[in-house]
Amino acid sequence: MKKRIICFVAALCLLGLFISCRGNDNGQQLLGSIEETWQQCETSLPEAQKRAERLKDSVRNAPEYVRQKYNLLMIRLRDKCDVIASSPDSARQVLNYFAGRQDAIDKERAYYYMGSAYRDLKDYPRAMSHFLTAVDIARHSKEADTLIWQNSLSQLRYIYMLGLIYEEELSMALQAVELAKGGSRQNLGCYLMDAASAYHHLNDTLHCLQYCDQAYRVIHAEGFPLKYGRFLSYMMAIYSDYNHYEKIDTLLQQLKQLPKSQRPHNYEICLARYLEHMGNTDSAIRHYRSYYDKEKSIVGRYEASAGLQRCYMQKGELLPATQWGCRLYETNDSIIAQRAFEQTQRARDEYIYHRDKEAEEAILRRDEHIIFVSVTAGLALISIVMGLLAFYSHKRKKFMEEIIGKDKLLKSRKEEIQQRTQELEQRKQEIDRLAFLLNDAEQKIEASKVQFEHTLSDLEQSTKVNRELTRIALLNNSTEKAEDIIDYFRKVSQGKAMLKPNSWKELMVAIETLYPGFLATVQERMHGGLREPLLYTICLLKIGLKPVQIGRVMDAKIQTVWNRVKRAEEICGDLLSLIHNS
Repeated sequence: MKKRIICFVAALCLLGLFISCRGNDNGQQLLGSIEETWQQCETSLPEAQKRAERLKDSVRNAPEYVRQKYNLLMIRLRDKCDVIASSPDSARQVLNYFAGRQDAIDKERAYYYMGSAYRDLKDYPRAMSHFLTAVDIARHSKEADTLIWQNSLSQLRYIYMLGLIYEEELSMALQAVELAKGGSRQNLGCYLMDAASAYHHLNDTLHCLQYCDQAYRVIHAEGFPLKYGRFLSYMMAIYSDYNHYEKIDTLLQQLKQLPKSQRPHNYEICLARYLEHMGNTDSAIRHYRSYYDKEKSIVGRYEASAGLQRCYMQKGELLPATQWGCRLYETNDSIIAQRAFEQTQRARDEYIYHRDKEAEEAILRRDEHIIFVSVTAGLALISIVMGLLAFYSHKRKKFMEEIIGKDKLLKSRKEEIQQRTQELEQRKQEIDRLAFLLNDAEQKIEASKVQFEHTLSDLEQSTKVNRELTRIALLNNSTEKAEDIIDYFRKVSQGKAMLKPNSWKELMVAIETLYPGFLATVQERMHGGLREPLLYTICLLKIGLKPVQIGRVMDAKIQTVWNRVKRAEEICGDLLSLIHNS
């Protein structure tokens, strides 16, 4: 009977050890997947969300450390999606767990997202405290999440900006820039624009433009990705404020290429500021008004109201300027009232938080005492049994590994060499294929570039000729004078008169008067590629001159004239109905 009991207990212990070892391996795999998903948030947020959702069921039965890591990941995903939490409870629970552990990276991340929760709730003093703690942990640790470090500095810069403490804002922005330059350079354009914004608040024009130019070069080198949208709009506004317009066309073109649904929130008001500086007051008013109608925040409406007041003052329309000035005053009062309400709300929330925290701590202390007393004895016994079983298992495993280890190692090394050889060959083939695709793409890009240059040249020529024709057509639309001009050219073809400098322009005016739309039709058929000698030849054919007469008027060789006549007939032979001599 005793032997059966001993065997039963041993079997239970072995089963517990097996489950514990297997659970540990599964936990390590989950931790690896969670960390990969964490990094994927920066490159592909939708894929990271899908992957986190797939991990949800596996994490439910995982150890506490894995569950808290997953909770921190979900907080990060919600923050990336701009989901504002109604309370900081979830972030506080994660922070309470990681604050007592030794891993610096986990603590840094937990403090950062605790600060982010308070920032979303507009509790800026406590947000600043947690961001500063995250920065301090990262600065004094051998290992740190550099991107979280940079983001903490950026958030501190934002809070100092709200408090109008511009010197500290500049200090945080410059630290973030130096950290980004010395690390992965990820999001460097954002931090450079933060520094430019701080210099702009300090009215340091020189350094503001220097950092703007640096940010422009970095973002341009990355190909103007979508994540820089709001910084491109702000950069456009800064260049407008300082009358540096050489880069604004490129910035505006990049922003206009985005679909309206993907354009940054500050695009329209920054565009309005640019139009205001350019003197296009009506368009600026239209964009200011559109932004005002769509904007929900009081601060955004304040900026739009100020812009509308300035524009109407520039136009000299005092009544609407006064109306928008009144709205500006009302908006300013609303901002002051909102800040007072937020301070009162924060004081109330802090009182409730401390009251609930004290009650929870009392309950936790009681439960911890009961659990500690009841579990300590059982854990001691289980630890002894598990230790003996683990020692036996280790000895047996070591003995078996010594028997089969050498053959297994040799076999695995051969398979590894064979696998690596196959991978190397596949990568070589992939490199050759990519090189071929790259060469083909370069050729297509070069061809597109040449085609674009030709199209642009033709368009410029067409625009030039159309403007000239419009200007000429507006000079005189008198039919009687048109007949006189045509008779004058006939006299020139007969040698009875001399050609004057403005005679060709007068001839085209006459033709446009007698045959409206004729010249535009000819231009359309040539797609803007019509040169002046051929145009003059068509005009002379239209008024009924023969090739010999055309040669006399244009002072050209007869063969050249015949070639032009032939080309003119190919283009618009159906349009050349002759004018009969009266």
